[in-house]
Amino acid sequence: MGVQWAGEKVVDVKLLPPWSWVSYVGAVTSVLRSRGIECDFTEVAGMSGYAFIINIHPELFPVGPVAFDWEVLVEGTQALGLTVEMIAVERGEDEQELLVELFERVRAEVDAGRCCVVWGAGAGPEFGIVYGYREDCYLVRSSRSCGRREGEIIPLGPEEKQEEPVRFDRLQTTGRLAALFFTTPIKPDRERQERQAVSRAVKLLRGQQACFDPDYYYGASAFRTWADVLEKGKADFLGNAYSVMCYWELQMFAAGFCQRLAKRWSKAAEQLNQAAELFHHSFGNLDCLKKTLPGAAGVDLKKWAASSKISHLFQECAADNEKAAAALERALALM
Repeated sequence: MGVQWAGEKVVDVKLLPPWSWVSYVGAVTSVLRSRGIECDFTEVAGMSGYAFIINIHPELFPVGPVAFDWEVLVEGTQALGLTVEMIAVERGEDEQELLVELFERVRAEVDAGRCCVVWGAGAGPEFGIVYGYREDCYLVRSSRSCGRREGEIIPLGPEEKQEEPVRFDRLQTTGRLAALFFTTPIKPDRERQERQAVSRAVKLLRGQQACFDPDYYYGASAFRTWADVLEKGKADFLGNAYSVMCYWELQMFAAGFCQRLAKRWSKAAEQLNQAAELFHHSFGNLDCLKKTLPGAAGVDLKKWAASSKISHLFQECAADNEKAAAALERALALM
């Protein structure tokens, strides 16, 4: 390869633990907060649109919650107050040069005092925070970060217990090499961006946003496909459990985001609160599913689904999200 790096550099920053099942939400929220942006998981998930993503692999492999075009998230993420640049390229046989270029770009960001978010920078295929580099490795904070001291959640920084450095060419990725860079502060038109967030939510819930792979099932009706896959015994055990956890969390974020919008948009408050209630009911169904998930691989998911009346809960989730999309569309007309 002929490229060698030396030295170490870290961003002088405190990072809140990015503990979210949806790693994009966790990592991006942590970086934004470290840059002075007042936000939390709910705000990032709602404004970016991730809260309204429902994407199911035909066999429920765990890639579903991340298998879409992430560019759909950039506009809403940027609306929180920092310019966001996403780089995403398909992996291939001749990717070594791309890995080098990505590492050098990240090094330049760290040298400028800015953290990045890199796909695969951690122990698995997830978005992780890169806060520094050491020779040819990324220094990372991921959802697996150790951040507890005597039972308290503490901010994480370079001086805290470190995760294992990740070599630049050993990112734990699937499909793509990708990273997000957060550069200059901006002052977006918040009202316009909130209307755009609601419009984006409606399109995502109805599967009308051009970000999904046609080989997957997406939008509110994907919950029905999920039930069908389970009943036919085609579901991956770990993928099913991971999907339950991700969508349980995302539906909670969707409910909370709609409640917040209702407080800011009085004319559309009734419709926004209706959407929030529907998402909360769907979240409750997924919470029931989460509590009954089989605890060991090898369990017959088909029998589990039948015996636990899982299909009915998923059917209700689909109906709730379809009704929520209609409520959001009515709200948009009043915003």
